[in-house]
Amino acid sequence: MVELLFIKNVSSGNVTVDVELNRNDSVTDNGTGQGNAPHMHILGSKNMSVGDFIQFADGFMVLEPEDTITMSATGTGTIHVDTMVTVEEFFLPVGG
Repeated sequence: MVELLFIKNVSSGNVTVDVELNRNDSVTDNGTGQGNAPHMHILGSKNMSVGDFIQFADGFMVLEPEDTITMSATGTGTIHVDTMVTVEEFFLPVGG
């Protein structure tokens, strides 16, 4: 479970940031046999000025095994965007 997602532009110029939740395609939806959507934009094409930051901390995202979160940034010059994610893992024993 993701509890915090923090993104900060420490570049020397403006950047455009995209953060995606990439679902594991082998996970099916409610036993229908249909795969879940391959990805979802958490933050899509967000323009960030020098020193801007975004923090998602008032909710949580539940991840399934092999799900990933990716961040990409585009801009001019040297691009430097820091990202921090905190995750809490739950272990559910089989038959327990």
